Amino acid sequence: MNREELDSRLLAFWQKEPLTEKECEEIEQWLQESEEHRCYYRELQKAFLRQRWVMREPLIRRKAERRYQAVARRRRLGRWGWMAAASVCLLFLVGTWYFYRQSTEEVVSMAENEQILPGSAKAKLYLSSGEEVLLNQETQSIADQQVVIDVEQNGVLAYNGEFSEWREKMIYNRLIVERGGEYKLVFSDGSEVWVNSATELEYPVRFAEDRRVVSLKGEAYFKVQADSARPFVVEVNGIEVCALGTEFNVNSYAEQQVKSVLVKGKISVGKEDERVIVKPSQLAVYDCVTGKTVVEEVDVRKYIDWKDGNFIFSEDRLEEVMEKISLWYDCDVIFVDRGLKEMRLSGNMLRYERVEKFLHYLEITTGARFEIQGKTILVKSK
Repeated sequence: MNREELDSRLLAFWQKEPLTEKECEEIEQWLQESEEHRCYYRELQKAFLRQRWVMREPLIRRKAERRYQAVARRRRLGRWGWMAAASVCLLFLVGTWYFYRQSTEEVVSMAENEQILPGSAKAKLYLSSGEEVLLNQETQSIADQQVVIDVEQNGVLAYNGEFSEWREKMIYNRLIVERGGEYKLVFSDGSEVWVNSATELEYPVRFAEDRRVVSLKGEAYFKVQADSARPFVVEVNGIEVCALGTEFNVNSYAEQQVKSVLVKGKISVGKEDERVIVKPSQLAVYDCVTGKTVVEEVDVRKYIDWKDGNFIFSEDRLEEVMEKISLWYDCDVIFVDRGLKEMRLSGNMLRYERVEKFLHYLEITTGARFEIQGKTILVKSK
């Protein structure tokens, strides 16, 4: 039995795929024979999970189907056949582990020297007076024309409750989150917004009596307090995303597009004369050139992953993946081999992991090589 057949049977056993009683007994006996066998079994699981993280989902399914078919028609082998195959596999594993360790150490050392670090809660707040306030995770209190603004330790900017006497006087603040940052803001009506990297949000410290309007450049996730008398409006790239009480994400990083994803409730997207209604689990893409909006069903997780501290990809182009990396880690990305931009990736990873760990997973499972020079990541073919 060759290495592929051994791996297939071990993975089938681990994932509880159909095996005969005899095959299961042989695997259990093989595992009990030595610590080397058990170690190999554990490392095989880890390798499979690493591969599954970035490989295309259709390819995974095809491999799983082939493995299932191979298991179904595979003839059982004796103990010595298992051990012979295991010896070959163990040599392969040692070589793979050595490469894994060497490549990790190389990327780690470069990243540490250049200080490409994950983003954090930080922003700049511009008050109506023109004053600039640097925000981080320290607690502080700010006053802007008798409006008290609290900055909490966990990176949250909160405005006090609404007072009717202030609604007639519109006071505007502006929050700017640069690359490598994120921040959460609680509006005066209790609505919440998570502001992503490279984003600017302008808003009144007290909303008007008829509408709640904010202006956005970049990306933000909104959790709006219901108020039937005052719709909540996000002005972005010349259109409006309107809601009463709901949760949705708006992304305008692309110059000619506005992407709105609805999590709960209902929103409308477009201009006054032509609005499109969006339902939960739908993505509305507005084309700023044609003025048309296309709506489709999507897995919303990949569009709001950043809010929950994750990277989630589903058949995304490598160029799109690296754009997210560039924003969050505050670095530049150059594709030396431009053909790699079209590679499709699926998987997920914590957003707060060090960049070298993220790049390492990509490097060992794709045909790409990543080099760090200063605060620039070069993407090359191996």
